[in-house]
Amino acid sequence: MIELYAGLLVLLALGLALLPFIRPRTGARQDRARTIRAIYRGRLDELDAEVVSGQLNIDTRSELEQELGAALIDDFAATSTENALDGIGSGGIETPELVLEPEKSRWAWLVVAGLLPLASSAIYLSLGDPGAMDLKGAEVVLQLDTQNHGGILSEWQDKLSLRVAAKPRDGQSWYLLGHVELKLNNYQRAAEAFAEAHSFHGNDISIDLYWLQARYLAASGQIDQGTSTIGRRILKTVPNQPLVLEMFAIDAYRSGNFKEAVTFLNRALTNSLAPGQREALSSGFAAARAKLGDLKPSVDVEVLVEEEAEDQIPEGATLFVIARPLGGGMPFAVVRRPSVKLPLTIRLDDAVSMNPAVGLSQAGEIEVVVRLSRSGAAMAQPGDWEWRSDPIKLAELDHPLRLVAPLNPPG
Repeated sequence: MIELYAGLLVLLALGLALLPFIRPRTGARQDRARTIRAIYRGRLDELDAEVVSGQLNIDTRSELEQELGAALIDDFAATSTENALDGIGSGGIETPELVLEPEKSRWAWLVVAGLLPLASSAIYLSLGDPGAMDLKGAEVVLQLDTQNHGGILSEWQDKLSLRVAAKPRDGQSWYLLGHVELKLNNYQRAAEAFAEAHSFHGNDISIDLYWLQARYLAASGQIDQGTSTIGRRILKTVPNQPLVLEMFAIDAYRSGNFKEAVTFLNRALTNSLAPGQREALSSGFAAARAKLGDLKPSVDVEVLVEEEAEDQIPEGATLFVIARPLGGGMPFAVVRRPSVKLPLTIRLDDAVSMNPAVGLSQAGEIEVVVRLSRSGAAMAQPGDWEWRSDPIKLAELDHPLRLVAPLNPPG
């Protein structure tokens, strides 16, 4: 809308500028008079500019203006005489058009010239964004931390609060205010700010993630229906988002659903994580496993590397432990661990099934494949380290089956 008003103002200004060129012409003599006056005004403007630049003093300017005025009177007199003679020659005396603008016309032009900038300012103040300059650089709040920048965050809190009060439909300012409130531990206010940002931006995973955190912390770690909805919406876009999975795992653990807690944490651990985060999630995973106990059937796979091959382990390789139909096919259960340290024992059971509807317990005969992948891809690639078990009949397992899977470089 503001672009439309701005365009209309531009057209109005252009029309005023072109008006002298499209007015009806009543004779060549009158055009000559207008030209004389334009030259006179242009010369006066040049004199003013020379005074401003210091090239001319005021007294000299006055003298030159008087000389120009005298010359202008002579030119007007000559023009008027010529117009009168032209009128006699045509059969009557024709009153020449005044060269100087009539008083009313001159005032009309002054009024329009004065109202145009006022109208522009009014439209800008009502439709524009006069407070935007106060928020220049506000994105810096995303990099600030409370410990080192508490005072700066408080300043931005005030600025952004005033901004959304004046411009409640500014979704970006609501988003930044949510970050500030979250960093200042004002969790409920942060949740409200992110909710406003969501209402303007729609389903945006960056908003949803912080909105989820704010709601979770405001509720002291409890997950209500609204928080659960946000979290599951995130998982539809990023199925293994570790923060969301950790929240759901903690909630499941508290409610005694240890199998679901194991499932969530297993998915979280498939990500490339910082060492501290991986250690915390691994500890939670082990605790949930201990509470869950043994599911039937279960297969424990101890993955190790022969001593002579330890110095050849690909740096950053990803470990896959897979239970699948004999010869290949859609796996029943998969555990993926990036950049792991070996040896490591992995349990395969229904808690780590690929599809809860078709768990490991529904398989008849399987094989276990252990792969150390350089690329991190689930499909086998040249250069991967791989070990494969003999066929395993799951129906015969009364207790967890233990397998040892030594890995060696290919060839």
